[in-house]
Amino acid sequence: MTAWTDFLAAVKQAENDLGNPREVWYRGHSNEDWNLIPSLIREDEWERKEKELFLEFSKTASRLFDKRTNDWEILFDMQHYWIPTRLLDWTTVMGVAIAFILHSDYTDAQNSALFILDPKSLNRLSGREEVINVPEDKGFDYKAIYWEKRPVQIEKPLAIRPGQQSERIRAQKGVFTVHGIPDSGFENSAADCFRKIVLPNEAKEEAKDFLKWANLDEYTIYPDIVGMAQHIRRKIL
Repeated sequence: MTAWTDFLAAVKQAENDLGNPREVWYRGHSNEDWNLIPSLIREDEWERKEKELFLEFSKTASRLFDKRTNDWEILFDMQHYWIPTRLLDWTTVMGVAIAFILHSDYTDAQNSALFILDPKSLNRLSGREEVINVPEDKGFDYKAIYWEKRPVQIEKPLAIRPGQQSERIRAQKGVFTVHGIPDSGFENSAADCFRKIVLPNEAKEEAKDFLKWANLDEYTIYPDIVGMAQHIRRKIL
């Protein structure tokens, strides 16, 4: 047995513990100590800044992207280009989550973590039986719910599935959780819906082999000029 095979066994056990749900989501953190908190919510006065970031991005990015038909699509663009939002990225493919860990892990000297989520179980905490498809669900309006808190304030995280608006979302098999108030995050209100598995530093060489065999490099996950440049840089240097 190796550290990598032990890790894979722990992933299988975690999914068993969650009841082997039909749909499982994964998220990777390069540092095992990081919590499941969106980058925006870590900011002071984050609700005010959320509106300013959204409006500024909407105005500026309109010259660079195809026209977006709704606010959720703009928010997904913001998330994928590293503008802080109340979203957390997840994927339906474990290998993609491992790639997120290793492509952002420049130290090779720390343990990392893989999070495994049952998205339907998460949404049941808020009275919803299914993952929310946006923007198809017309009653789930971003600004009304999260800016104006209509019809009620949503506190717990919710699992949402985006449309296939970009090559990045398609390549990454991307899905999201959207977060309400900071004190109702995963650790405080949804502990039974996810598991955290440590990816030890000593397992990462075999993990890199796994990514190579699966053809999960920066360019396949970020199929644009940014991903291509990162892939070339890592490959040569």
